Amino acid sequence: MARYEPGTLGPTPRDPAQAFWDPELQTLDRERLRQLQDERLRQLVSRVFDGSAPLFRRKLEEAGLTGAGDIAGVDDLARIPLTVKQDLRDAEAEHPPFGDYRFTSPSECVRLGTSTGTTGTPTIALWTRHDIWVEYESAARNWWRNGFRPGNVVTHAHPAYLYGGGVMMSGCLEYFGMLNLWVAPPDTDELAEQGIRMWQRVHPDVSMVAFSLGRFTEVAAKLGLDLAADAGLPSFKFQGGGGRALPLFTAGLECYAYSGGPCSHSPGAHLHEDWAVIQAVDPRTGREVPDGEWGDLVVTTLDRDNGLLRYDLEEACYLDRRPCTCGETTIRGFWGGRFKDLLASQGKHFQVGEVEGALRSVEAVTSPTLEYVVVKPRDEAAPLAVRVELVDGDQAEVGARCAAAIKRDLGLDAAVEVVARDTLPRSGYKAVHLVES
Repeated sequence: MARYEPGTLGPTPRDPAQAFWDPELQTLDRERLRQLQDERLRQLVSRVFDGSAPLFRRKLEEAGLTGAGDIAGVDDLARIPLTVKQDLRDAEAEHPPFGDYRFTSPSECVRLGTSTGTTGTPTIALWTRHDIWVEYESAARNWWRNGFRPGNVVTHAHPAYLYGGGVMMSGCLEYFGMLNLWVAPPDTDELAEQGIRMWQRVHPDVSMVAFSLGRFTEVAAKLGLDLAADAGLPSFKFQGGGGRALPLFTAGLECYAYSGGPCSHSPGAHLHEDWAVIQAVDPRTGREVPDGEWGDLVVTTLDRDNGLLRYDLEEACYLDRRPCTCGETTIRGFWGGRFKDLLASQGKHFQVGEVEGALRSVEAVTSPTLEYVVVKPRDEAAPLAVRVELVDGDQAEVGARCAAAIKRDLGLDAAVEVVARDTLPRSGYKAVHLVES
C-alpha cells in the first residue's frame, strides 16, 4: 500500500538551528551568483528568439537586437527596452485572453490568478508547477530568515478567488510546514467576527493580517474584545525598515510574489538573485541608478516557465550592495511606494502614508482605529482636503489639531473635515485612503 513519504509533498526537513533555508544559494559567492544570473538570462533571451513571447521579441528587435548572442549577461540588460503593466494589458486585449507575452502555453499551466486591479484593469497571471515551486521556495527563505519554523500556526486574511494572493500565501505556508489558519478578509462585521472567534479558539503564533488589522481591531472593540488579550493575536513583527523606506518584500503577484525578505541584522530585504535580476532604473535612460538612489523597480525573472523581461513596475526602489553581517551574500532592496501614488500639493510631493503618520499623533481620531481619506489634489495651491472620523472630542477642535499635525510633519496647509464614526467606507483588505473627491 502506497504511503506518504516525508519530502514528497513538500521540502526535505531542515535542522531548525541552521541559519538559512537554502545555505548554498543564499551564501553563494558573488562571482558565481553573477555567472548563474548571466546563464539564466541568456536562456530567457534564447527562448524569445526561439519563438516564445512575441511581445518581447518585438521589443528586442525594435532595440536593434537580432539574436540571443547580443545579450551576454546582466551587464547588457540596459540594451533591452522596459516593459510596463499597460503593455501587458494591451497584449491581453489584442490577443485575448492571455496576450502574446507568455513563455509557456496555458495548457502547460496549473494555476490562474489576477492582480488586484487597484491601479487599472487586472492582468492575468499563469503559473506552471515549477513556477509555483519557485514562489514556495522563495517564501520559505523569507519565513526561515524571520525565525518561523515548521509547526508554527500562522493566520492571514488575503483574498482569493480570481485574485491569486490568498491561494499563493496559503500554499507557501503549507509547503513550508506551518499550520495555515486562513480567515476571510473582514469585508463585513460578521466576517471579521468569524475570524476573531476562530483566533479565540486557536491562538496563532504568527500574524500576517497587517493589511486588515485595522478592520479586525475595530470590530473587536465593538465586541468588547482585545485582539491580543482575548484572541491571542500576536503583534505584527516588522523587520528591515530603513527610515521611510520598506523592505522590498514583493515585486507583484504577476511578476515575483516573494522576491525578497528582511533579516534581523541589516535594513532592507535580501533579494533572491538566483531567480531574478532586480534593478533600480532611471526610466528615461533605462540604466541603473547608483546604490542608495531611488529608481524604478525593474525585474527580470530567471528560471521560470513564465518569465518577464525588464518589467518596470513603476514603483520606487533603491538597492544596497554592502555586505550584511547575517552572512547572506545577496543584495538588499528597499521599496518606496508607487510613483503613481505620489501626490503634489503646495509645491511638495508626498505619499498618503505620510498624512496618516501625522494624523496618528492625534489621539482623538486613532482609537480603536484611524479612519481617514485624502482627496486627490486638483488645485495644488489649495489646502489639502482630508476627512477623518472622530472618536472623541469637539469636531472643530480636533480638526484644528489634525491640520496642525499635518502642517508640522509635512509642511502643508490642510482643510480637515472631521466626520462621525462609521461615516467613511470600510475595506477588508488594503483600505482605500485616496479618493477623487
